[in-house]
Amino acid sequence: MKIVWTIVALLLLGGLIVLFQPAADTRRDAMSDSESIAPSVAPSVAPSVAPSVAQATPEPKPESVETKAPTPSPTAPSSAQASAKPQPSTEPTRPPAEVIAAGAQFEPEIPFIANAEIIPSKFIKLADGAISVDDAWTIRGEGTAEIPYEVSWEFLSSAQEDYMPRLGEKKLPARIAFLSGKRVKIGGYLAFPLVAPTSSECLLMLNQWDGCCIGIPPTPYDAVEVKLADSVKGWKRHTINFGSIEGTFKVEPYLVENWLVGLYMIEDAKLDTGI
Repeated sequence: MKIVWTIVALLLLGGLIVLFQPAADTRRDAMSDSESIAPSVAPSVAPSVAPSVAQATPEPKPESVETKAPTPSPTAPSSAQASAKPQPSTEPTRPPAEVIAAGAQFEPEIPFIANAEIIPSKFIKLADGAISVDDAWTIRGEGTAEIPYEVSWEFLSSAQEDYMPRLGEKKLPARIAFLSGKRVKIGGYLAFPLVAPTSSECLLMLNQWDGCCIGIPPTPYDAVEVKLADSVKGWKRHTINFGSIEGTFKVEPYLVENWLVGLYMIEDAKLDTGI
């Protein structure tokens, strides 16, 4: 009986050995398979990663080089300079004190000016024939058709220091009044009527104005109504025109309810646009 149980025990032991033996072999096979896969994966991954890393590495930037703008040729004027138009002079010419002191003081004939009270000014005849007025301005010329007086816009605009009728101030300096009736030459911007193809009238101004929308509308102190001796034509509407006017100067204040609408006029005028 012991022999039988011994045989049964051996058979059970052998069955257990057979039962567990494949699992161990399977683990060993799995380990061997993973070892065989690892070498094949590593080469395929490494090359793909390396280029991406290399591309991600920023390349060193070259040092910035300062670029200088080309220096314009001194003989080639810029487009702005080429298209620029001459500006009317507004700077007074003031002779030195010693020149004024050496001149002879005189009192010119002052014509009657309506709607104005004339206040005195200081007139000095200089050695070169020019007139120094109130030690501040110089008027050149003789006031004749051959040699007209040349005055600046600042000189004409100085009338507003004393003559403002809307404020009850109607004092006009003699330096302004004495020009009335004299031949005068002055340059500035011109505005013609917008609808007439030809015109014998225009407006001479200190500032640019096209007669409508472009520029600065004038005031009675920096504009002169001009009546031309001959009609002119050929200008374009809404354009800026420049020229000089020579004619008989008039100081004629035009008031509407004590508001000054106009102050200066030039009659029998000649227009010179330099063309």
